[in-house]
Amino acid sequence: MVSRLLSIDEVVQATGLEESVLRFYESEYPAKLPSKILQGDSLLFPFQSIQAFQEIHDLVTTGATAPGRQQKTFGRVIAVTSGKGGVGKSNVTLNLAIEMQRLGKLCLVLDADMGLANIHLLAGMLPRHDLRDLLSGKASMADLIMTGPEGIGIIAGGSGVLSMADSRNEERHAIISSLAEVEEEADIILVDTGAGLGSGVRDFLASADEVLFVLTPDITSLTDAYGLLKVMHQEDMPPRPLYSVVNMVQTLKQAAEVAVRFSACAGNFLGLDVKNIGYILRDSSVGAAIAHRQPYTVYKPMARASCNTRNIAKALLKNELSAGATTSAFGRFRKMISSQQKKTEMRMKSA
Repeated sequence: MVSRLLSIDEVVQATGLEESVLRFYESEYPAKLPSKILQGDSLLFPFQSIQAFQEIHDLVTTGATAPGRQQKTFGRVIAVTSGKGGVGKSNVTLNLAIEMQRLGKLCLVLDADMGLANIHLLAGMLPRHDLRDLLSGKASMADLIMTGPEGIGIIAGGSGVLSMADSRNEERHAIISSLAEVEEEADIILVDTGAGLGSGVRDFLASADEVLFVLTPDITSLTDAYGLLKVMHQEDMPPRPLYSVVNMVQTLKQAAEVAVRFSACAGNFLGLDVKNIGYILRDSSVGAAIAHRQPYTVYKPMARASCNTRNIAKALLKNELSAGATTSAFGRFRKMISSQQKKTEMRMKSA
């Protein structure tokens, strides 16, 4: 992924750490730092190095880690979902990734809305490969990753993939297994799920570390999102942080009312804690950006919707539990699928 490159002096200035400290962290914690890039005669630091050095410094100063005790980490997987279409979920996902990338995180977006995949259109890109090519064996998961705006990674979906993922475990297993292979390549993986309650949607919700619901003031948005949350609860999906964002609101009061109503239903009837982390006001720049095939945070970085999205990105990073997950979300789900398949086969043999 392409990102802004920095000299050692610029990293010193940005982090407030002495050069000798940075060099020490560089030698002792290479796995926690992005690789430097050769430009001309100089090796420069990717922009993400700032956040990485700060995280290492925090860990060292708190005694949480010591040289030579490095633990393999995986990307933080956040599923962005909704109960219905038309709530701006894909647009929110794409622009959140851009804002978190600007805040120093390497972000990867998976377009798992496989019936109506459109992340690449919103980003103004034409993919050479999509998930259909992965399933047909024409491309690997690494081949699918495109470099998008601000250096984010994008994996395009493909129409018709959802039906295969719903009907056959083999295709679903192939997608999940391939995602596990690239889970170490990003700090944050945002999964844009399809709308509704299909098994393809539920699979990605079950595999994610966290789930973000995109709501609107439309009453059907609330009822359908609650229906999806209820299904997650009934299927005993493992506990994980749950968030909500209210999109397309006219006022802050309206945003608060929607967020409180959804959280209250989740708490009172399901015993689940859904934390609201922000809102996005209606903004004409969003429609204009779509017409120009640009993300709205790129088209108008200081527009209301862009500033709101930036605040949501900051809230998500503030809620980050650690510098990185120590187990693979997709790997865990792959094992669960395999276990389910074995149990099914055993039941069929004993029948």
